[in-house]
Order: sequence, then structure tokens, then C-alpha cells
Amino acid sequence: MSSIPMDALVYGRGFIPTDSMFRYAGNFPRTHAQHKANPEDFIVEEKPKRGYATTVSTKSDFPCREELDAGKGRYIAFTLVLLKMTTSAGVKAVASALGVEPSKITVAGNKDRTARTSQMAVVEIDDLDLVRRNSFPDENILRRHGWFIKDVRRTDASLSKGQLAGNRFHIKLLVPGMDKAALSAYLDVRLKHLLAVFDDKGNVPYIPNFFGRQRLGRRQNLLGVGHTLIHEGLEAGIKRFLCEAVEQNDHWMATKLRRQLLPMWEDAENLAAKNGGAVAEQYYSFMDMREAMEVLVPDPNDRERDRSRRRKVPMYRPANMYIEHTLAEGVAKCKDFKHLIENNRSVRDDVSLWVGAYQSYWANQVLGRLLDGDIPRTMLEVGEHDGELMIPLYFSGDPKSVKFYQQVCPEAIPHHIDPVVEKLFLTNFRNKRGPRRPAFINVNDLEYSVHDGEVRFKFLLRSGAYATNFLSLLFDLDAEVLGASA
Repeated sequence: MSSIPMDALVYGRGFIPTDSMFRYAGNFPRTHAQHKANPEDFIVEEKPKRGYATTVSTKSDFPCREELDAGKGRYIAFTLVLLKMTTSAGVKAVASALGVEPSKITVAGNKDRTARTSQMAVVEIDDLDLVRRNSFPDENILRRHGWFIKDVRRTDASLSKGQLAGNRFHIKLLVPGMDKAALSAYLDVRLKHLLAVFDDKGNVPYIPNFFGRQRLGRRQNLLGVGHTLIHEGLEAGIKRFLCEAVEQNDHWMATKLRRQLLPMWEDAENLAAKNGGAVAEQYYSFMDMREAMEVLVPDPNDRERDRSRRRKVPMYRPANMYIEHTLAEGVAKCKDFKHLIENNRSVRDDVSLWVGAYQSYWANQVLGRLLDGDIPRTMLEVGEHDGELMIPLYFSGDPKSVKFYQQVCPEAIPHHIDPVVEKLFLTNFRNKRGPRRPAFINVNDLEYSVHDGEVRFKFLLRSGAYATNFLSLLFDLDAEVLGASA
């Protein structure tokens, strides 16, 4: 029976079994380091499985224009560069500029909000000229609006999760009070330990592949949202996602909005009980929610003018409530939670992250027990192609996954799964197995330079791995509020 502490459900505490993680890293004392002091200190550049790696530069990533013009197909690809913006928010902004639904734009992964990031995106639209007219790779545009697109070309297919080789990171950590010599000595002994743990893997660190806290969203409550969704269904999960205020982790505007949304949702519940309909059918309540999020406020990114003269933007944008706005808008239109998710790919992908937070929590607990020797390595699956040790994510539609958790972590198995949620998110109709995650990963192409009071890292991680987990093996990172997964 699934049993998760309340602190984990609301605040994400214990999401990563840090004691197990630090023992693996040698239990060295860790000095404090600040990361993401500035978004430019955390750069993430996506490396697709095919084609050129993306960069955050305003310059083209293609050697020549002829390669861009040579693309064929009914879809249009481009590089999306974001600053302090989640992938979901960036997709919604681009969709608005192009006049298409966000579900028409696909990506291969979600990027961190508190960063400068680049990734490939594909839009299902035929008008190449329209997309190119909206391509403005310019620093001023990026800082003013949080995004730009570049390298627009035709392609023959949309994107989906898993079509991503990895991400290249450029990260600056601030370590006040330590000079270059002290920092060099500090890092040498810790990296030497990590390099020696699995010396048969070559001269790269080989580290446990925990899911990062980015999986839990800005409020750090997506584990709780996913738990509610799985046990109680779409209505309860969406209500919690929209309305639960976690003030200590959220933007103050978001907290203010959530406290307005809750009584609106309760009005919908009361009307449904009174009239005998469903909550989702009370579309006026959801229109009220949408309108509350669309109240205009001064744009905090418009720093060229004083506050009274700044341009106005809908409140949900600086509050980073793009997904919440999409949900309220979608329910108001179709009046049915299940219909919205089945017919809107971007909404389905967003909601699947809540289920993913639940799966990630238990995969992390399994990995912690593996590091501590409580679970033998022989219990893990071995990858068919590369021999990697793999941890199944809990997936009720996969008998091998269910059997694995029955044997090594029975508390991960929910005592009840809502049948609609199970059908939408935990059933594979193609008769394939559920998702797996490598237990360990390599930190590739590692470079670092040490200076007085700071360290600058460059490295490449495979898709789904978290840079902050690697850095946490070396430093005590400052507490942070995290956005979407990198």
C-alpha cells in the first residue's frame, strides 16, 4: 500500500534519499555553493538524436543557410531559446505568436525555468514564411519577452519524449570565501573518489541517476498532486494543482491567484451538487478562473521604464501559471476533464508529469536502497542493448514493473488507482513495457575551471539526467525553487 510522508507530498522533502547519495560520494564534508544566482550561470543546450546540437546563441547553429533551406516535410522545426521560462510557457508563447494551439507544437523534453536554455521544437503548420517572420534571434527580444526562435526549417516528423540524446550544461557555482587553491584541493579529492567508484567505465564520473527535485515543480508539491490524481481521479488532481498554495515555494502572485481560484472551484462544486451536474460542466466558474489569471499587471521584465509606464501582461505570465491558465481555459471550452486531456496533447503531457512525479519518488527510493545494499543489484533489469542496470518506473499496465515493486518496494503500489487515470497514463495499449530508468549515468566531456570564489563546469548528460544531482555530490547547493526538468 502506497505510504508517503505528508512533508514529501506537500514540500517534496525526502524526494531524493540524500544520505544514501552522499555516502556514495564518500561522505566528504560539503561546502555551500550558490547556483543560479543569475540565469546566465545555468545554461542548458539540447543535443537531439539527429541533427545539430542547439545553442543559446543568437547565431545560427547551422553551418550554412543552404542546409536550412534543404529541409523537406509537412512540419516545421526551429530552435527555441528561453530565459527564465519553462518549456510549457515558451511553447504557449510561440503558439500564440503563430496563431496555433499549443498542442500543435512538440518538444523532446522539458527545460529548467531558472536558466537560459535551448531546444528543438516542431510545429504542425505548413506556412514556413509565417514561422520565419516570427524568428527574431536577438538578445533584447530574449530579455524582454523570455524567448526567441531561430533556425526555422522544414522537417518530416513531429517530436516526442525520448527523441533526445542529452543536454550540455555550462554552470557557474559561487563559493564565497574560498580562493582558487583551496577550491582546487577541495574538488580534486571529491572527483578522485567518484572517478574511482567504477574505474572500468573510463575516466568519467559514474553517478547514481536520481530524479531531481525539478520533477516536483516550483511549489515542490507535484508528488502530492500526482498522489491525489492517481488515488482520487482527474477532478481531485486538477483541483489540487490549480488551487493548492505553498507560499514558501511559490511566486507571491501565484499564491494570491490560487487563493482566488479555490473559492471559484468550490462554487463549481456547490453548483454541481445543487444542479446534479459535473464540476467540469460549471463552465462559468472556470471562465472566472481564467479571467482572474488574465488580470493585467505591470510586466516585471520591462525594466526600461518605471513601474507606472511598464507594459501590462496577464497576471498568469509573471506568476508562471501557464499550465493552470491552459487548464481553466480548456475546461471552460469542453466542460469535461477527460475529454480535455484526451484531445489536447500539450495538456496531456503536462498532466503526465504529475504521474511522473509519483513514479520518480519511488524510483528514487529504490535507487537509495540499492546504494545502501538493501536491494541487490541482481534484482534490477539489465538493458538489452548496452547492459545497463535499469530501474522500472511503477506502471500498473506492465506486469514486470508491478512484480518488481511487489518484491523490492511494495509500499510504492497504490492501494487504489482511479480507472480513468490508469487508462490515460498507466496503460500501454501497444502491449509494450512501461518506462525504465538507468540506475547510473556517466558525466561526459567534463571540464571545469577554478577561480577565486567560483567554479565553472561544462559537461554532457544523457536525456533525463539532472545536473544538480551531480553538483550536489560535490557541494551543498543553496536551497532553491526549481522549475521544469532539464
